Amino acid sequence: MELLPQVLVNGLTVGGTYALGAIGVSLVFGVLNIVNFGQGASYTVGAFVAMAVLSLTGANMVVAFLSGTAAALFSGWIIERVAVRPLRDQPLLMPLITTMGLGLIIENLAHFVFGPQTQPLAPTLSTEAWQFGETTVSLWEMMTMAVVVAAIAALHLVLHRTDFGAAVRAVAEDRRAAALLGIDVDRLIIVTFCGAAALGGVAGVLGAALYNSVYPTMGSLSMIKAFAASVLGGMEQVAGAIVGGLILGVVEAFTSVYISSAWRDAIAFLLIVVVLVAWPTGLLGKRGLEKIERTNLAVLPLPAVPPFELRRPAILLPIAIAALVPLVLSDAYLLRVATIMAMSSVIALSLNLIAGFAGMISLGHAAFYGIGAYASAILSTRLGIPVWPSMLAAVVITGIFGALFAWPMMRLRGHYVAMGTFGLSGVIWMVMINWIELTRGPMGIRAIPVPSWFGAELQGAGFYWLILVVLVVSALAVMALLDSPFGRAVRAMRDDDLSLAGVGIDPRLVKMKLFALSAAIAGAAGAFWAHYITFISPDSFTPIVSIGFLAMVVLGGLGSVPGAIFGGAVLAALPELLRFASEYRLAIYGAIMVLMVLFRPQGILGRNQAAAPIRPRAASAPAAADTP
Repeated sequence: MELLPQVLVNGLTVGGTYALGAIGVSLVFGVLNIVNFGQGASYTVGAFVAMAVLSLTGANMVVAFLSGTAAALFSGWIIERVAVRPLRDQPLLMPLITTMGLGLIIENLAHFVFGPQTQPLAPTLSTEAWQFGETTVSLWEMMTMAVVVAAIAALHLVLHRTDFGAAVRAVAEDRRAAALLGIDVDRLIIVTFCGAAALGGVAGVLGAALYNSVYPTMGSLSMIKAFAASVLGGMEQVAGAIVGGLILGVVEAFTSVYISSAWRDAIAFLLIVVVLVAWPTGLLGKRGLEKIERTNLAVLPLPAVPPFELRRPAILLPIAIAALVPLVLSDAYLLRVATIMAMSSVIALSLNLIAGFAGMISLGHAAFYGIGAYASAILSTRLGIPVWPSMLAAVVITGIFGALFAWPMMRLRGHYVAMGTFGLSGVIWMVMINWIELTRGPMGIRAIPVPSWFGAELQGAGFYWLILVVLVVSALAVMALLDSPFGRAVRAMRDDDLSLAGVGIDPRLVKMKLFALSAAIAGAAGAFWAHYITFISPDSFTPIVSIGFLAMVVLGGLGSVPGAIFGGAVLAALPELLRFASEYRLAIYGAIMVLMVLFRPQGILGRNQAAAPIRPRAASAPAAADTP
């Protein structure tokens, strides 16, 4: 127990930086009711600009700190004007995607300008420290505590002692009513957004000084911590964000010292899930669930589901053309690209079931994809089970996991589903990294056996035809499901799950079945990938990978079966077509997400909002007799 004071000091110091980021998340959520996934970009911008000022100009730390904060503030202005303002009255999914996309672009820009490696904030950064009994406090820990306290005090005075603070609270309650009272809502929102980004920049500079390290992906991790802290304390409560940040920092410190530092980052993911499931309003949340769990009020219209008729040329002709690809492509590399395109289409098709037809923003599909891969790899390498039974078992295991995965999401709606699935995906990813005995951790699983057909191992064309069969079967299964009573229940749930419950159909059961099917399809793609590439590691299944999957669905068209297949194929091929820019793949994904949402939110093959309503059979709420 002699380490306890030191652990508390370290935890409270780091928790203070989490609190600053969480305050920014809570401010934006309170005013606009959106989750700003670009908040991590301000953290990155603040740290890198401070580093550049210190290294290029030789200025002191105060100038670097102010420069980083100002640059982060400017990044907030860009995100609000480009990614948020045009979409204020659009579905909750739209600004979530655009802020996420713009955040990816900014993070990748830092990678391009400064390089991928970890760098010191300043080579000569002071390491001075003071001893208080058994506790050591460094200069930058003291500075961090002082800045955090000063920032929180200043923010409290602004929000509770000024007319601007009263206006912020009024807009948070009812933006339209505030405008009728003469409040300049546009000006207030941009100031709030910039202030939130500036707090993220302050946290970035302080975090970089604490560890004397700066790297391009630091914003992504800080974003996760900020969301976890905000959820823990209460999304709309600034005081809750502070409490949540401090608690998260202390819990992480205790985990590192008394359990294992390897599980430190898993705490944030786990807290997101636990708090959302058990206490959605957070520790200090005062509102009911009407704002947290409100449905999407302006969902995009769904395209009509293609009728499930196997003899239609529109179905048979594309299948026939796709089957002939290996006979046309003699180049092994191009055939490999075509195989990856088909596999990506399978994943996009599975995600479209949840995000497109059910209207739930899932950021957890990397977990399903990874579970399918690891399940088949472990069964075939550790237990000696033949490849084909291993792959089928992996599909079943992933489907069961998908149903269990859906259970914590039952009470959540809107962007809280996105945060919950992102948290669950993060927990699974950390298990893949740290459960060495099962997954071999970062070393990965090697020498995964290749499937055989009539005694001969599959090769290039054989793998292509195998994943094409998976894609065709999955697409036909999805079309048949959506053209059934259960499919009509799914589409009705997207518009109003309370009305669905009113006609005798339990939305929770519908969600569990839907997640199970979606996970099983993604698991099939994962199992295929494991045996195709013969090596897997956690790097292929990070939560950020789910963003790429969502980009595929958005590009093709939410709620469109052909759109999902098209979007998956295009974004899988894009890095190969732009090999000279392969390391900027996430920036390309981000740009595509932003541009598609801004200029064609329904996707390339999605339904135009001005089009006629979809056929009544698929659009209307199902009758009680249609219970799935």
